[in-house]
Amino acid sequence: MSHLTFEQKYTIEILLCKNYSTRKISSILHKDRSVIYREVRRNRDRDKVYKADLAHRKYLLRHKQKPKLKRFTYEIKATVNRL
Repeated sequence: MSHLTFEQKYTIEILLCKNYSTRKISSILHKDRSVIYREVRRNRDRDKVYKADLAHRKYLLRHKQKPKLKRFTYEIKATVNRL
């Protein structure tokens, strides 16, 4: 899975303002059309306008809120064994 960089998101924003299609944007960025479509759909503002800075902030927030891997440490194992 490859993430879009901020520069790619900014390029999407500019090209959408110039009325480029998602198909044309995907060929310019060498990404699959579905990647561009999902990016635009997922990160639009309330007025249905795609903005790169908002998209990047949403990405960072989703990444921060993502469940983290919890490791089964020796301390936890000892606690479980005592029960």
